[in-house]
Amino acid sequence: MASEREVKNRLRGVHKTRQITSAMKMVATIKLRHAQAALANARPYAEKMRALAAEIFSQVEDRPDDVPFLARRNQAKLLFVVIASDRGLCGSLNANVFREVLQAVDEASRGGANASKPQIELLLVGRKAKDFFRARQNNHSEGLPYRVREARGFAGLNGVRLGKECCELFCKGEFDRVDFFYNESVSSLQHRPARLKLLPFDVSLIRKEGVKARANVIFEPSGAAMLEDVIGEYIASWIWKIVLEADVTEQAARMLMMDLATKNADELIMDMRLAMNKLRQLSITLELADITTGAEAVG
Repeated sequence: MASEREVKNRLRGVHKTRQITSAMKMVATIKLRHAQAALANARPYAEKMRALAAEIFSQVEDRPDDVPFLARRNQAKLLFVVIASDRGLCGSLNANVFREVLQAVDEASRGGANASKPQIELLLVGRKAKDFFRARQNNHSEGLPYRVREARGFAGLNGVRLGKECCELFCKGEFDRVDFFYNESVSSLQHRPARLKLLPFDVSLIRKEGVKARANVIFEPSGAAMLEDVIGEYIASWIWKIVLEADVTEQAARMLMMDLATKNADELIMDMRLAMNKLRQLSITLELADITTGAEAVG
Protein backbone atom coordinates (compact mmCIF):
# COMPACT_ATOMS: atom_id res chain seq x y z
CA MET A 1 0.00 0.00 0.00
CA ALA A 2 1.27 3.49 -0.85
CA SER A 3 2.56 5.64 1.97
CA GLU A 4 1.06 8.96 2.98
CA ARG A 5 3.96 10.84 1.40
CA GLU A 6 3.53 9.05 -1.92
CA VAL A 7 -0.19 9.82 -1.99
CA LYS A 8 0.50 13.46 -1.12
CA ASN A 9 3.04 13.77 -3.98
CA ARG A 10 0.62 12.14 -6.39
CA LEU A 11 -2.16 14.46 -5.22
CA ARG A 12 0.07 17.47 -5.85
CA GLY A 13 0.70 16.25 -9.40
CA VAL A 14 -3.01 15.75 -10.08
CA HIS A 15 -3.68 19.27 -8.77
CA LYS A 16 -1.19 20.70 -11.28
CA THR A 17 -2.71 18.66 -14.10
CA ARG A 18 -6.17 19.93 -13.20
CA GLN A 19 -4.94 23.52 -13.36
CA ILE A 20 -3.58 22.88 -16.86
CA THR A 21 -6.76 21.22 -18.16
CA SER A 22 -8.93 23.94 -16.63
CA ALA A 23 -6.83 26.66 -18.29
CA MET A 24 -6.94 24.83 -21.64
CA LYS A 25 -10.71 24.55 -21.35
CA MET A 26 -10.98 28.33 -20.86
CA VAL A 27 -8.70 28.98 -23.85
CA ALA A 28 -10.70 26.57 -26.04
CA THR A 29 -13.94 28.24 -24.95
CA ILE A 30 -12.68 31.66 -26.02
CA LYS A 31 -11.37 30.30 -29.33
CA LEU A 32 -14.69 28.54 -29.89
CA ARG A 33 -16.60 31.81 -29.52
CA HIS A 34 -14.29 33.51 -32.03
CA ALA A 35 -14.60 30.59 -34.47
CA GLN A 36 -18.40 30.59 -34.17
CA ALA A 37 -18.48 34.34 -34.79
CA ALA A 38 -16.31 33.93 -37.91
CA LEU A 39 -18.57 31.14 -39.19
CA ALA A 40 -21.70 33.22 -38.53
CA ASN A 41 -20.16 36.15 -40.44
CA ALA A 42 -19.28 33.89 -43.39
CA ARG A 43 -22.72 32.30 -43.70
CA PRO A 44 -24.54 35.30 -45.28
CA TYR A 45 -22.05 35.48 -48.15
CA ALA A 46 -22.16 31.71 -48.70
CA GLU A 47 -25.98 31.76 -48.70
CA LYS A 48 -26.03 34.67 -51.16
CA MET A 49 -23.68 32.80 -53.49
CA ARG A 50 -25.88 29.72 -53.17
CA ALA A 51 -28.99 31.76 -54.01
CA LEU A 52 -27.25 33.40 -56.97
CA ALA A 53 -26.08 30.04 -58.32
CA ALA A 54 -29.59 28.62 -57.91
CA GLU A 55 -31.02 31.66 -59.71
CA ILE A 56 -28.68 31.25 -62.67
CA PHE A 57 -29.22 27.49 -62.87
CA SER A 58 -32.95 28.14 -62.99
CA GLN A 59 -32.37 30.19 -66.16
CA VAL A 60 -30.38 27.40 -67.86
CA GLU A 61 -32.46 24.56 -69.22
CA ASP A 62 -29.66 22.30 -70.47
CA ARG A 63 -26.24 21.79 -68.98
CA PRO A 64 -23.59 23.57 -71.09
CA ASP A 65 -20.82 21.30 -72.33
CA ASP A 66 -18.11 23.96 -72.20
CA VAL A 67 -18.27 24.52 -68.41
CA PRO A 68 -15.21 22.66 -67.00
CA PHE A 69 -16.66 22.26 -63.51
CA LEU A 70 -19.47 20.10 -64.90
CA ALA A 71 -17.26 17.80 -67.00
CA ARG A 72 -17.81 14.09 -66.32
CA ARG A 73 -14.62 12.13 -66.95
CA ASN A 74 -13.33 8.64 -66.23
CA GLN A 75 -12.46 8.29 -62.56
CA ALA A 76 -8.78 7.61 -63.24
CA LYS A 77 -7.19 10.28 -61.04
CA LEU A 78 -8.74 11.20 -57.69
CA LEU A 79 -7.80 13.94 -55.25
CA PHE A 80 -8.86 13.55 -51.61
CA VAL A 81 -8.50 16.70 -49.50
CA VAL A 82 -8.27 15.78 -45.81
CA ILE A 83 -8.87 18.56 -43.27
CA ALA A 84 -7.66 17.84 -39.73
CA SER A 85 -6.23 19.83 -36.84
CA ASP A 86 -2.67 20.85 -36.06
CA ARG A 87 -2.93 19.86 -32.41
CA GLY A 88 -4.38 16.96 -30.47
CA LEU A 89 -6.29 16.76 -27.18
CA CYS A 90 -9.61 16.83 -29.04
CA GLY A 91 -10.81 13.25 -28.62
CA SER A 92 -11.66 11.19 -31.69
CA LEU A 93 -12.11 14.26 -33.90
CA ASN A 94 -9.24 13.48 -36.28
CA ALA A 95 -9.46 9.69 -36.01
CA ASN A 96 -13.04 9.68 -37.34
CA VAL A 97 -12.01 11.66 -40.43
CA PHE A 98 -9.01 9.41 -41.07
CA ARG A 99 -11.24 6.33 -40.82
CA GLU A 100 -13.60 7.87 -43.40
CA VAL A 101 -10.69 8.59 -45.73
CA LEU A 102 -9.26 5.06 -45.50
CA GLN A 103 -12.70 3.60 -46.16
CA ALA A 104 -13.08 5.79 -49.26
CA VAL A 105 -9.61 4.78 -50.46
CA ASP A 106 -10.49 1.09 -50.08
CA GLU A 107 -13.77 1.52 -51.96
CA ALA A 108 -12.07 3.42 -54.80
CA SER A 109 -9.19 0.93 -55.00
CA ARG A 110 -11.46 -2.10 -55.25
CA GLY A 111 -13.55 -0.73 -58.11
CA GLY A 112 -15.22 -3.18 -60.44
CA ALA A 113 -14.01 -6.53 -61.70
CA ASN A 114 -12.72 -5.17 -65.02
CA ALA A 115 -12.07 -1.60 -63.91
CA SER A 116 -8.50 -0.41 -63.45
CA LYS A 117 -7.48 0.98 -60.10
CA PRO A 118 -7.56 4.78 -60.01
CA GLN A 119 -4.61 6.92 -59.01
CA ILE A 120 -5.38 8.45 -55.61
CA GLU A 121 -3.54 11.44 -54.19
CA LEU A 122 -4.06 13.06 -50.80
CA LEU A 123 -3.82 16.75 -50.04
CA LEU A 124 -3.38 16.88 -46.29
CA VAL A 125 -4.37 19.90 -44.21
CA GLY A 126 -3.29 19.85 -40.57
CA ARG A 127 -0.23 18.44 -38.84
CA LYS A 128 -2.20 15.51 -37.40
CA ALA A 129 -3.19 14.38 -40.90
CA LYS A 130 0.41 14.66 -42.05
CA ASP A 131 1.71 12.61 -39.10
CA PHE A 132 -0.96 9.91 -39.50
CA PHE A 133 -0.54 9.24 -43.22
CA ARG A 134 3.23 9.62 -43.19
CA ALA A 135 3.39 7.04 -40.39
CA ARG A 136 1.30 4.66 -42.50
CA GLN A 137 3.73 5.09 -45.38
CA ASN A 138 6.66 4.23 -43.12
CA ASN A 139 4.93 1.15 -41.67
CA HIS A 140 3.82 -0.32 -45.03
CA SER A 141 6.79 -1.31 -47.13
CA GLU A 142 4.66 -3.10 -49.76
CA GLY A 143 3.11 0.16 -50.91
CA LEU A 144 -0.19 1.91 -50.39
CA PRO A 145 -3.09 2.58 -52.79
CA TYR A 146 -2.58 6.33 -52.42
CA ARG A 147 0.17 8.92 -52.59
CA VAL A 148 0.54 12.03 -50.44
CA ARG A 149 0.62 14.96 -52.83
CA GLU A 150 1.14 17.77 -50.33
CA ALA A 151 0.85 18.50 -46.62
CA ARG A 152 0.18 21.92 -45.15
CA GLY A 153 -0.79 23.34 -41.77
CA PHE A 154 -4.31 24.22 -40.74
CA ALA A 155 -3.29 27.44 -38.97
CA GLY A 156 -3.57 30.37 -41.35
CA LEU A 157 -5.31 28.29 -44.02
CA ASN A 158 -7.18 30.33 -46.62
CA GLY A 159 -10.31 28.40 -47.56
CA VAL A 160 -11.09 30.52 -50.62
CA ARG A 161 -7.59 30.00 -52.00
CA LEU A 162 -7.79 26.27 -51.31
CA GLY A 163 -11.12 26.04 -53.15
CA LYS A 164 -9.80 27.92 -56.19
CA GLU A 165 -6.66 25.77 -56.20
CA CYS A 166 -8.77 22.58 -56.31
CA CYS A 167 -10.93 24.05 -59.08
CA GLU A 168 -7.82 24.89 -61.10
CA LEU A 169 -6.41 21.37 -60.71
CA PHE A 170 -9.72 19.88 -61.87
CA CYS A 171 -10.12 22.25 -64.83
CA LYS A 172 -6.57 21.53 -66.01
CA GLY A 173 -7.40 17.83 -66.11
CA GLU A 174 -4.90 16.82 -63.43
CA PHE A 175 -7.70 15.12 -61.51
CA ASP A 176 -11.04 13.66 -62.55
CA ARG A 177 -12.67 13.98 -59.13
CA VAL A 178 -12.07 16.05 -56.00
CA ASP A 179 -13.50 15.00 -52.61
CA PHE A 180 -13.25 16.79 -49.27
CA PHE A 181 -13.11 15.02 -45.90
CA TYR A 182 -13.72 17.12 -42.81
CA ASN A 183 -15.67 17.37 -39.56
CA GLU A 184 -19.18 18.73 -39.91
CA SER A 185 -20.70 20.66 -37.03
CA VAL A 186 -24.05 19.18 -35.99
CA SER A 187 -24.51 21.44 -32.97
CA SER A 188 -22.35 23.60 -30.76
CA LEU A 189 -20.89 20.51 -29.04
CA GLN A 190 -21.53 17.72 -31.56
CA HIS A 191 -19.71 16.88 -34.76
CA ARG A 192 -19.47 14.07 -37.27
CA PRO A 193 -17.12 13.17 -40.15
CA ALA A 194 -18.40 14.30 -43.53
CA ARG A 195 -17.44 13.67 -47.14
CA LEU A 196 -18.16 16.24 -49.82
CA LYS A 197 -17.93 15.19 -53.46
CA LEU A 198 -16.94 18.62 -54.71
CA LEU A 199 -15.98 18.15 -58.35
CA PRO A 200 -17.37 17.47 -60.86
CA PHE A 201 -20.04 19.81 -59.60
CA ASP A 202 -23.42 18.20 -58.99
CA VAL A 203 -26.10 20.42 -60.51
CA SER A 204 -28.82 18.68 -58.52
CA LEU A 205 -27.42 20.20 -55.32
CA ILE A 206 -28.46 23.61 -56.62
CA ARG A 207 -31.60 22.65 -58.46
CA LYS A 208 -32.95 21.02 -55.30
CA GLU A 209 -33.43 24.54 -54.01
CA GLY A 210 -36.56 24.78 -56.13
CA VAL A 211 -35.85 28.31 -57.29
CA LYS A 212 -38.13 29.35 -60.14
CA ALA A 213 -36.96 31.59 -62.94
CA ARG A 214 -38.15 35.16 -62.51
CA ALA A 215 -39.27 37.02 -65.60
CA ASN A 216 -37.88 40.39 -64.50
CA VAL A 217 -34.28 39.14 -64.16
CA ILE A 218 -32.03 39.82 -67.14
CA PHE A 219 -28.51 38.35 -67.21
CA GLU A 220 -25.79 40.07 -69.21
CA PRO A 221 -24.03 38.02 -70.43
CA SER A 222 -26.43 35.08 -70.49
CA GLY A 223 -26.82 32.70 -67.59
CA ALA A 224 -24.96 29.94 -69.44
CA ALA A 225 -21.97 32.25 -69.98
CA MET A 226 -21.91 33.19 -66.30
CA LEU A 227 -22.03 29.62 -65.01
CA GLU A 228 -18.26 29.06 -64.92
CA ASP A 229 -17.52 32.19 -62.85
CA VAL A 230 -20.48 31.70 -60.53
CA ILE A 231 -19.72 28.02 -59.89
CA GLY A 232 -16.08 28.85 -59.17
CA GLU A 233 -17.01 31.54 -56.65
CA TYR A 234 -19.69 29.34 -55.12
CA ILE A 235 -17.22 26.46 -54.62
CA ALA A 236 -14.65 28.84 -53.10
CA SER A 237 -17.21 30.18 -50.62
CA TRP A 238 -18.28 26.61 -49.84
CA ILE A 239 -14.72 25.54 -48.99
CA TRP A 240 -14.24 28.71 -46.96
CA LYS A 241 -17.28 27.74 -44.89
CA ILE A 242 -15.98 24.16 -44.51
CA VAL A 243 -12.62 25.39 -43.16
CA LEU A 244 -14.36 27.66 -40.64
CA GLU A 245 -16.65 24.82 -39.63
CA ALA A 246 -13.65 22.54 -39.09
CA ASP A 247 -12.16 25.16 -36.78
CA VAL A 248 -15.41 25.32 -34.80
CA THR A 249 -15.54 21.54 -34.38
CA GLU A 250 -11.89 21.41 -33.28
CA GLN A 251 -12.32 24.03 -30.56
CA ALA A 252 -15.63 22.51 -29.41
CA ALA A 253 -14.10 19.03 -29.18
CA ARG A 254 -11.07 20.33 -27.30
CA MET A 255 -13.25 22.28 -24.87
CA LEU A 256 -15.35 19.17 -24.21
CA MET A 257 -12.28 16.95 -23.71
CA MET A 258 -10.64 19.42 -21.33
CA ASP A 259 -13.90 19.71 -19.39
CA LEU A 260 -14.05 15.92 -19.02
CA ALA A 261 -10.39 15.81 -18.03
CA THR A 262 -10.98 18.47 -15.37
CA LYS A 263 -13.96 16.56 -13.96
CA ASN A 264 -11.94 13.32 -13.91
CA ALA A 265 -9.15 15.15 -12.08
CA ASP A 266 -11.68 16.39 -9.51
CA GLU A 267 -12.91 12.85 -8.91
CA LEU A 268 -9.35 11.57 -8.64
CA ILE A 269 -8.47 14.32 -6.16
CA MET A 270 -11.46 13.37 -3.98
CA ASP A 271 -10.46 9.69 -4.04
CA MET A 272 -6.84 10.49 -3.21
CA ARG A 273 -7.84 12.82 -0.37
CA LEU A 274 -10.01 10.04 1.05
CA ALA A 275 -7.11 7.60 0.76
CA MET A 276 -4.73 10.08 2.41
CA ASN A 277 -7.18 10.66 5.29
CA LYS A 278 -7.47 6.89 5.80
CA LEU A 279 -3.69 6.57 5.91
CA ARG A 280 -3.51 9.47 8.38
CA GLN A 281 -6.14 7.86 10.60
CA LEU A 282 -4.30 4.56 10.43
CA SER A 283 -1.04 6.20 11.49
CA ILE A 284 -2.78 7.99 14.39
CA THR A 285 -4.39 4.71 15.48
CA LEU A 286 -1.03 2.95 15.41
CA GLU A 287 0.59 5.74 17.45
CA LEU A 288 -2.21 5.60 20.04
CA ALA A 289 -1.81 1.83 20.21
CA ASP A 290 1.93 2.20 20.82
CA ILE A 291 1.32 4.79 23.56
CA THR A 292 -1.28 2.58 25.25
CA THR A 293 0.98 -0.47 25.05
CA GLY A 294 3.90 1.50 26.50
CA ALA A 295 1.77 2.86 29.33
CA GLU A 296 0.56 -0.64 30.21
CA ALA A 297 4.11 -1.96 30.20
CA VAL A 298 5.32 0.81 32.52
CA GLY A 299 2.38 0.48 34.85
